Amino acid sequence: MARRGLKTVRKGFLQSLNDSRQLAIDAYNWSLLTPGARSPLISRKRRDSLTELAFFRAFLAWEAFLEESFILYLIGQLPPRGHAPQRYAFPPNQQAAIDWVIPEGRPFAEWTDTGRVSSRAERFFKAGRPFARVLRNNQHTLEDARTLRNAIAHASSNAHQKFDQLVRMKLGVLPANPTVGGFLGMTVPGSTPPSSFLEFYFSKIEFAAKQIVPA
Repeated sequence: MARRGLKTVRKGFLQSLNDSRQLAIDAYNWSLLTPGARSPLISRKRRDSLTELAFFRAFLAWEAFLEESFILYLIGQLPPRGHAPQRYAFPPNQQAAIDWVIPEGRPFAEWTDTGRVSSRAERFFKAGRPFARVLRNNQHTLEDARTLRNAIAHASSNAHQKFDQLVRMKLGVLPANPTVGGFLGMTVPGSTPPSSFLEFYFSKIEFAAKQIVPA
């Protein structure tokens, strides 16, 4: 991991999120039939595939943001606004901090599971600040996002069963042959103003990141 400041990490994540958001918007617009055209630029199937790519890229950026901000706080960096968390450990350098957060017997630390990241934060920072409270307050939404990420990344029946359960819970019914991209493009029931599931998850992740590294 290259040495970057918290301000740069925050800015980079928000830019990645906006890039992913724009990719999804472009895919939607390209799938529309414009006046004078014989057919849309891309099919709905390709639109949904691009939407999945946009979501997957955003979630990877979220994972990287969690890891980088965690390590930078652990070596004593200050956020753009506010105070640094009180540390329980004082690694001598960034590489040592990376090594210290890796669970025993594992090759690397995992950043997709909000429960694990919250528990890790409580081992290294007083009250787990600034991670534990933010992640636990948004745990259900972030776990839903993880389910969607896994359904995109893995072809396993388990990943897709969890995705089907999520769709049924959110919509009240399971459409025939649902895809992650198709689901993300749907409007959240009861949302005012109307918002897609993609934008719902992006907004929640963005809000959490801004709380973890305030500016």
